[in-house]
Amino acid sequence: MQERCTLDARKKILQWGGSEDEAEQAIHRMMKEDFMSEERYIQGYVRAHVEYKKWGPYRVVAGLRSKGISMSQAQIAVDAVSREVVLDTLNDLVQRRASELPDRRDRVIRFLINKGYNLQDILASLAALGSR
Repeated sequence: MQERCTLDARKKILQWGGSEDEAEQAIHRMMKEDFMSEERYIQGYVRAHVEYKKWGPYRVVAGLRSKGISMSQAQIAVDAVSREVVLDTLNDLVQRRASELPDRRDRVIRFLINKGYNLQDILASLAALGSR
């Protein structure tokens, strides 16, 4: 079963015709019985979006914020991902786009920024690729 955040669960209950009170009661009960957990949701979200979608830290935080997760919780979850994993993922994306680099460097940089990576890290990764 897929983990859900409280915002998604509330929307789904309201979509099914439930009231706000019913949604709150259902969410409270699911959390009390450990059927639903914000922590598990956050961990799964971060893992999936870093490993599979190759998102950078900034985009992951923005995605969590859009799901109603507090900035502090989102930042803690992203900080738990090792810097090495983030840089390895960035380097992998840069290598995949290497064929576009000579002519479309700006486009590659824009793509990586939209993926949620830091400009300094992007430029360092591009420089490392150029020195090989």
